Amino acid sequence: MASSLRERILGTWLLRSWVRTLDGVEEPGPFGPDAVGQLIYSPDGHMTGHLMRRARGRFATEDVAGPEDPLERAAAFDGYLGYCGRYEVDEAGALVLHRVALSSNPNWTGTVQKRLVEFIGARMKLTTPPLVRHGRTAASVLLWERAPAP
Repeated sequence: MASSLRERILGTWLLRSWVRTLDGVEEPGPFGPDAVGQLIYSPDGHMTGHLMRRARGRFATEDVAGPEDPLERAAAFDGYLGYCGRYEVDEAGALVLHRVALSSNPNWTGTVQKRLVEFIGARMKLTTPPLVRHGRTAASVLLWERAPAP
C-alpha cells in the first residue's frame, strides 16, 4: 500500500535544483544555478527550510555581531532565505502548507506558504504559487533529494 504524502515528506532533504518560470521562460532561481539548501519535516509537525547562494562571501570581520557596513550586511541577506514553523499536509490537494513562525523575510512571518508536492522517483518536487520578486511574478520549482543517512 502506498504511503501517505505526510509520511513520504518526513525527514531531511537537500536542494538539487531551483528554477523559476518567468514570463514563460525557465531560468535559475534567485540564488543562481548552484544554490544550496536543506529542508526538514519532523514527525511532530515542525519544519525548517534554508536556501542560499553557494558562493556567499564571508564577512570581513569575525565578530559574531557581523559587519557594521550596511552594504556587506545587505549582500549577506540578499543571498539567504530561511524560515521555520509548523506544517500541514493536504493529501487530496497534494499540498504542504508551511505555517511560518520565523523567517529571514519579515513579510513571511505569520503567513502560510503553500507548496504543490510531486515525487519524481526518489526526488521531491515542490512548486510555489506565483510569487513576486523585484516586481515580476514567477513560480519556483525546487527539486529535493533525501539526505543520506549518517
